[in-house]
Amino acid sequence: MSKQITAQQVVDRIKDQLGTSWKESKTDVFCAGNPGTVVTGIATSFTPSIEVLQKAADSGKNLIITQQPAYYLETEEYMANDPAFEFKKTLIEKNKLVVWRFDENWGAREVDGQLLGLTKALGWDEYHIQNSNSGTEPYNPKNKYFNLPETSLREMVTYFKERLNIPGLRVEGDPEIKVKKAALSHGMFKLTELQEFLSDPEVDLIVISEAIEWESCEYFRDFLTWKGRNKAMILIGREASEDPGYGEAATWMKTFISEVPVAWIPANEPFWVP
Repeated sequence: MSKQITAQQVVDRIKDQLGTSWKESKTDVFCAGNPGTVVTGIATSFTPSIEVLQKAADSGKNLIITQQPAYYLETEEYMANDPAFEFKKTLIEKNKLVVWRFDENWGAREVDGQLLGLTKALGWDEYHIQNSNSGTEPYNPKNKYFNLPETSLREMVTYFKERLNIPGLRVEGDPEIKVKKAALSHGMFKLTELQEFLSDPEVDLIVISEAIEWESCEYFRDFLTWKGRNKAMILIGREASEDPGYGEAATWMKTFISEVPVAWIPANEPFWVP
């Protein structure tokens, strides 16, 4: 008879793996279901969409570990009587699912699991540059740079669409320029990070997930006008940049959780291009 493990015990084991680096967080909490539930399987995903929850239930996995909250907002008080909220809540309760959010502590590891997952999804492992001042871990959060085979921006956009299965991208820059050194970001992109990337004159391609348009996007447009149009920025979207990291989270958890199957269920890109 296989040994049982509860959702709370899974979380406790994750905390043990992180050791002294674990910090109590408002985001890394149970946001649906009973922590005492016996786990039949673990699904990881960027967000617990209804589709992800249904796939998890259909495959016998009742603990969903995710970056985003179960019900759109971090608190449920604003969702009372909302039909989408009620449908989702009923689905979770009916299938006895448990949703645990794993965001801050996953992102605070010495290994940037999100960067590693996105790099693997892009097939850029062999092009990764390790900075001499960033420690021994190659996927330290500071190691965001890649020396790529030179190609046009137009060809690079096609490559991104195929590798990440994204129907549409947003791009700033001349499609015919050549790009070679890339800086890769995931999550919310801040102006300070853009300034950091642009301080390296060799960087000609910046890849981000999402940004406040009137900050980073406008700054980059003005930068191109001022300095010349020899650089480009590709916005791939939050889901596309973050979900592969939760595939990496599943791979990591398999090294210390053996009682139940662990699998990544991608949330998939929600948009299409007319």
